[in-house]
Amino acid sequence: MFPEKWFLTEASIHREMSNLEKLEKELTQHNLFPKIQTDSLGGFSLADDASQRLIGSILHDYYTGIEKIFRIVAKDIDCSFPEDELWDRELLDQMTLEVPGVRPALLSAATARKLETLRDFRQDFRDLYDFKRTPDKIMALLKELPGLAADFKKDLENFIAKMRQILGLNEPSNTVT
Repeated sequence: MFPEKWFLTEASIHREMSNLEKLEKELTQHNLFPKIQTDSLGGFSLADDASQRLIGSILHDYYTGIEKIFRIVAKDIDCSFPEDELWDRELLDQMTLEVPGVRPALLSAATARKLETLRDFRQDFRDLYDFKRTPDKIMALLKELPGLAADFKKDLENFIAKMRQILGLNEPSNTVT
């Protein structure tokens, strides 16, 4: 990969991280991140369907934002994107692979396992009718999100630093926040 191509890839990754931060900020404004400090949302109980729809939508969008980063890496660095029916699961797995001489693994195995739970939820959220959603599952994911977000950001920072090292770029990048 040419350094110029990397700069564009890195800028795209930072744009997506900014979008994830906006989702975190939205949850924070509702006292749901980094710790759940409320039992209602807009006058509705957190277990209410309206609250569950809002929280579920943000969790859905959060994984989708992470997956956009995976797509950037797969397209711009790996030049390989899974195309079969289980492409999203394979893409997550692809991000755990180190490609010698090309790129380090983007994710640790532990972070990938945590993301698998959120990916599964995202699929269910897309595919199931509202009445099949379980508030307990949504609340468990919401409670786990701060730790997952921190692990993902740490993995991504390591990935960016190692990519810069591979490419011989010593100047600091914008850190992932």
